[in-house]
Amino acid sequence: MMNKKELYLCISVMAGLALYFFLATPMMQDDGFHYQGFAEALAHGTLDFKSYYGFQGLSFFAVPIVWLTGSPISIIYASMIFSLLSMPLAYLIGRDWFSSRRAGWLAMALILLMPYPHVTLLRGFQEAALLFFILLIIYGSIHRKNWTPIAWAIGGIVKPFALVLLPLFFDHFWNRRRVAWLIAGLLIGGAYLGANFYQTGHFVNNAAINSYETGTYETGNPPSLKESFPIEIKGFLRVGANLLIHTRKILASPLLMIIGALSVLLNRSLRSRRGIIISVILNILLVGSLSFSFAKYLLPMAVLLSLAAIPALLRSRVLLGLILIDALLVFIPIWNYFGKNFWTHPSIYLIPYWLALILIAYGFFKDYRPHPDAQRG
Repeated sequence: MMNKKELYLCISVMAGLALYFFLATPMMQDDGFHYQGFAEALAHGTLDFKSYYGFQGLSFFAVPIVWLTGSPISIIYASMIFSLLSMPLAYLIGRDWFSSRRAGWLAMALILLMPYPHVTLLRGFQEAALLFFILLIIYGSIHRKNWTPIAWAIGGIVKPFALVLLPLFFDHFWNRRRVAWLIAGLLIGGAYLGANFYQTGHFVNNAAINSYETGTYETGNPPSLKESFPIEIKGFLRVGANLLIHTRKILASPLLMIIGALSVLLNRSLRSRRGIIISVILNILLVGSLSFSFAKYLLPMAVLLSLAAIPALLRSRVLLGLILIDALLVFIPIWNYFGKNFWTHPSIYLIPYWLALILIAYGFFKDYRPHPDAQRG
């Protein structure tokens, strides 16, 4: 899948990101306690949806870490692993999608320029794991891998927003030979929801309505899922704000989102274009229908639009330079709200930004040749 040069550079980026986490001071907060509590209960043989709210996909992966270390922040260590694994995966997607090593380095750089998942994992949040499964679904989709529905189902258990990516691969599995894989994915999700319903009386043990309206979560009495979907115009207005306004702790450069959206609309030769359009629409409809929302809920859309922007950025260094400036403005509010709690100095907090700059410089001035084995599209 990679030659030695590609492998060494990916490992170097992963090492830089590992240093980033090593220099941080993790502090479990908010939902992180529920994810950790669920993981610890499961490690001791108890499946407990009633006491712990939220989607618990990451907690299942944290169980071996609980067994091995007994750490009270095992959920954070699990997220760190997923964050590191996202780096080579992003490279492979960019390289294979656009038949260019330079596109691969740029794809990895764009993921590094999304500070939210890599920062908030230090408080126990799950977006780093969601990012990994989003990338895994995209990789499986462009290569038509049989296991793609399994990655999709597990990603949906980590955070349900991954489910909007179904249009990327659905057409490939709607036949007798491969539909069993899609059914297997649905069974995984069904088993999770069924166990949740059996213990709580709800398909999703959802806390946010109680948390945001009363400030508390009543253990054993979660609100009905339908309370999360009032479907009001302000929900869709928040979607726009959560993509374009830096102060809302957004995921990626607003300029990058605009370029990506224009690329999807105008570049008819873009691989998986129809699937991307439908997935983006589904993400908007899902998040816009919620009674509350954060920018992180748009992570599938942000990743797809970032990747779709790559051809335009490869053609224009001016656009790429503007993206780097705009991305810095994304890092600043997240430092003010999250980052300063975990790192002692902004220069350390900006390690992913420095890594992205190195990757872009390498891609544009050193390794610019197309990859001979990459698929074209």
